[in-house]
Amino acid sequence: MNDPTVDCIIVGGGPAGLTAALYLARFRRSTIVIDDGHSRASLIPVVRNLAGFESGINGKALLAKMRRQIECYDVPVLEGRVTTIRHMDGRFLVQYCSNGGGSSRSLVAYRALLACGIRDKLPPIDDAVGLTQRGLLRFCAICDGFEAQGKRIAMFGPVSRALSHALFFRTFCQQVAVIAPDIDALTEQERALAAENAVELIMTEALQLPNCTEAPVSVECPNGQRHLFDAIYPVLGCHSQADLLSGFDVQRDSDGMIVTGRHQQTSVDGLYAAGDAVNTLNQICVAVGEAAMASMAIHRSLPANPL
Repeated sequence: MNDPTVDCIIVGGGPAGLTAALYLARFRRSTIVIDDGHSRASLIPVVRNLAGFESGINGKALLAKMRRQIECYDVPVLEGRVTTIRHMDGRFLVQYCSNGGGSSRSLVAYRALLACGIRDKLPPIDDAVGLTQRGLLRFCAICDGFEAQGKRIAMFGPVSRALSHALFFRTFCQQVAVIAPDIDALTEQERALAAENAVELIMTEALQLPNCTEAPVSVECPNGQRHLFDAIYPVLGCHSQADLLSGFDVQRDSDGMIVTGRHQQTSVDGLYAAGDAVNTLNQICVAVGEAAMASMAIHRSLPANPL
């Protein structure tokens, strides 16, 4: 590996990656962000539980604000997808392809921060991304459950998982349903919990949603019944974005998420992780906090800045 070698390469341009870039730039560390343009935050119609935005803010608008802030420090944000990371001679060789395709390119850094996040598993229906951006499909009850008061909400997925989410959602509203293909798999205790909390149980193999652009969303069942909901929460799990770690002997948990220590250090020396790629509470404020801690640890682990 030949110089020039930068202090840190950040994989991911979501809230965690951009916060880390801001901190490292202000520590006078040479930093490059590589972003594939698929931050989970970009799908959020309105973020209302992020301090400082009393009227809420659209996810894409939030990312644009964060990008403009790091532009003040001349941090390059490269549009592309990281394909591999190799740890050699105390440095990281990061290979990536631009979003437009073409040949692979390489960068070298003394430290690397994984802020590549996760991708929610969407139901196999037409325009699932568009439905998410319009708020008809939702993924975070913690973020937007408060706005569901007085509305009718459904959880869709494997029945035990969907019921668990539905019971939590009773924190916010009274009209909650579970849509699942395996209702018969519920235990007597689970059925009693559903009845006690007035959670409606609807069995169907798949979501069948007619074309719609606004609520209510109509769910059609094989028996011809139709159910109307203001929003549906798929609880189908998520895809880890850390597949590029396949060549690393890095510790992960049973869900495939990256395990980190107190300062966001992974089990690989010099490699850090923050945000949804780490199995903690998937919230923007948590991602921002983890990025700040990781950046401080990265800065301290490097030789002092030249005067």
